[in-house]
Amino acid sequence: MDNLVFSPKQRRVLTWWRPGSPHQDMQAIICDGAVRSGKTLCTGLSFFCWAMSSFQNRNFALCGKTITSLRRNLLGELLPLLERMGFRCRPQNARNLIQVRLGQRRNTFYLFGGKDEGSAALIQGSTRSCNPPYYDGKINTTDI
Repeated sequence: MDNLVFSPKQRRVLTWWRPGSPHQDMQAIICDGAVRSGKTLCTGLSFFCWAMSSFQNRNFALCGKTITSLRRNLLGELLPLLERMGFRCRPQNARNLIQVRLGQRRNTFYLFGGKDEGSAALIQGSTRSCNPPYYDGKINTTDI
């Protein structure tokens, strides 16, 4: 396995939720930066590590513009890395979910696409352990 080298900003993203972090009480993080700077990998890795170390038998949401783009842009690189780190990931593509195990902890990660306003109805009725979910995409600031 190649050793990953993270920048100070990437390490901050990877550990924002850890005890002793000045950001541990925050409920969300937003990463802004250059294209191909590692934002997606670091935020995805941090989200899975946080979820798996903090919760047991819970549901989480992974959101992208489409489920296909979420699989391609996040999970294609992240799942093999998680496996090398000792996570056991069982994607169930037909159900748009991934069951993840780390030691005795197990959690389920549901995949959602959000390409239009109607997509919100799909996620609003679901029971999740965190709000907001992991979101891989651009935020339209005119909607805020």
